[in-house]
Amino acid sequence: MSYADVIGWHKSYGPRSGLAVGTSGVGVTPKHYSVDGKHFITKLTVNGVLPAVTGSIGVGLLAFTFPAGVHSVKVARIKLALQQADGLITADTPEIGLGSVIASGAVAVLNGTAGFDDILTEQTMTDCDGTETDVTLVMPTAGQIVNEAAGVKAVYINAADAWAGAEAACGVVGEVWLEWVQLSGT
Repeated sequence: MSYADVIGWHKSYGPRSGLAVGTSGVGVTPKHYSVDGKHFITKLTVNGVLPAVTGSIGVGLLAFTFPAGVHSVKVARIKLALQQADGLITADTPEIGLGSVIASGAVAVLNGTAGFDDILTEQTMTDCDGTETDVTLVMPTAGQIVNEAAGVKAVYINAADAWAGAEAACGVVGEVWLEWVQLSGT
């Protein structure tokens, strides 16, 4: 069963092209589903690389940038795995989440810094050896994220940990799903 089926979207909703629905980051391939060009499910297929890690540090990867205008995020889902390359952080269990600000600096968790996990709260990974973390967050009506026209449009996949070793390039693979509404703009 697809994510679109899970949240009750009719199977006639299909991929849309030619719409101003934002841009994806490096290593991220988007597919947008919509019937009316205002209500979207965006599937981001991720095959990217996080910046180098060592010690207690937060890092992030730009996944998506919403288009200009006002939008509301209703549901966010991650189905992601971290894939170490050097064998030094294999057993690490970092926090992962979606935020409007890229994680950076000397942090071992995401929830201590505004914007690091404001779209999907931090989740603890099982390891950095390819095990997926699969979490869906449905925002209650009062908790829906409304991004004003002048607001930050970026969506980052963020991770933080007291890393066991120095990793030059940790892969991040899987999917990010966003259900959102374009309330104004193009």
